[in-house]
Amino acid sequence: MNTSLNISQKNIQSPNNLAVISTSSVKNTQWQFLALCLYLLSQSFTIPILAIGSWATWLTFPDLATSVLFLTFILSYRHKKLSAASSANKKIFVMLIFVLLCCITCYLIYFSNLIDPNANGVRLGIYQIYRLVEFLCVFGVTAQIPLTPKRIDVLKQITNFVLIFVCLSIILTFFAIVPLGALTAHLPQGKDIAGAWSEYARLGKIGGRGWGTISYNHGCVAAHVTMIAALRIYLGLGKQVIIDFLLLFLSLIACFITESRTGFLGILLFVIVYMLTKPRNTVIAIGLAALLFGIIALTSLGNLDSVNLVSVQGSVLDRQTTLLDAGNAENLSGRDNIWEEKVQFLNQEPWRWIVGTGFGSAWDNGVDGGSAHLLFLHIILENGILGLLIFAILFYKMLYLLYQNELYIKPIFWATVIFLITSFTQEIFYPIPAMGSFIGFYLCSVAIALRKDVKVIK
Repeated sequence: MNTSLNISQKNIQSPNNLAVISTSSVKNTQWQFLALCLYLLSQSFTIPILAIGSWATWLTFPDLATSVLFLTFILSYRHKKLSAASSANKKIFVMLIFVLLCCITCYLIYFSNLIDPNANGVRLGIYQIYRLVEFLCVFGVTAQIPLTPKRIDVLKQITNFVLIFVCLSIILTFFAIVPLGALTAHLPQGKDIAGAWSEYARLGKIGGRGWGTISYNHGCVAAHVTMIAALRIYLGLGKQVIIDFLLLFLSLIACFITESRTGFLGILLFVIVYMLTKPRNTVIAIGLAALLFGIIALTSLGNLDSVNLVSVQGSVLDRQTTLLDAGNAENLSGRDNIWEEKVQFLNQEPWRWIVGTGFGSAWDNGVDGGSAHLLFLHIILENGILGLLIFAILFYKMLYLLYQNELYIKPIFWATVIFLITSFTQEIFYPIPAMGSFIGFYLCSVAIALRKDVKVIK
């Protein structure tokens, strides 16, 4: 309690991190705040709700919520006299605009030198630019919304609901209590039309899978849970430690049964970081760890057909324990072959290492095309080492600002570090279809974490 009070006083003494606004100014942004609440609520169900266009761009609740968020900003813009955005958020916003412009330029160069107008990269590049614009809008609008202590509490309650809902949906679909195919029954089912979303219906016929209401990509599902948990820990500011522990425990279980090894490693690292900041609660941590071990042991002991069906290695426990032997190439699910293929492609023309082959072009290259399953290699493949350098500067600045400005135990900062670590086997910070709207949600959380403290006067 004293720690929270000291943190609050520290920020009030800093004029650069304090926004003094009137009650009427708060009222003028009430629709924007409601739109932000809607956006956070939309993170509980990110499966497409309407099949319009290509399967990768089917309409989702986060897409709708983003539109509402931007619309309320435009409608209330005339009421803005002073920006509520912090200097940290303004710096990141400028850098994000620069990144977007670089990606557009990279795509235009790729398109101008294209030999095959029907190449996959043509559509994928446009998709990725569209996603970046959407994510930029989410960050920019969120950064402008003044968040009073009462509003922060509302966001905390919403995040509680979203985290519990998502974790329960993962558990229910994993054990096939809720049929996986039922979640996409309103969508076209054929693979030619539904693409990767057809996996819900196909795999739902043979058993459960821990995808819940989030994504067909288990890495995205686990990352989504970790991000919700990190935001919840931030919004709670350590005032409900027992609830924090229980929510982290639930998140740990959910990520474990997604079968994403890097995703489970990510949430495990996040929990360890949290525990290290709470040495007085070691007994609780040990108790939760024992309970987790008991549940894992039960799921591995047999006669749970749905558990055995969903894993490519016999049981979910077998799959997750391969983390202990991460250096074994057999546990990389063919990623080592993909990395070798991508590197060979880059080596064919050395200039590819410098400038890449174009934003969206990864699906045009290699034997089977597709992503590199390694964020940094994927960035080099499409944008070259120059693109990787820009990415490194962006995240260095973001981590620096989060470390300097974030309150409490800096959960968004640590989540970012962990996501970068797990990016060695996935493209968690790249706008590919498999990651859906995750980056937008991440940037929304960053904007909240770097907000100004708000002092309301009459």
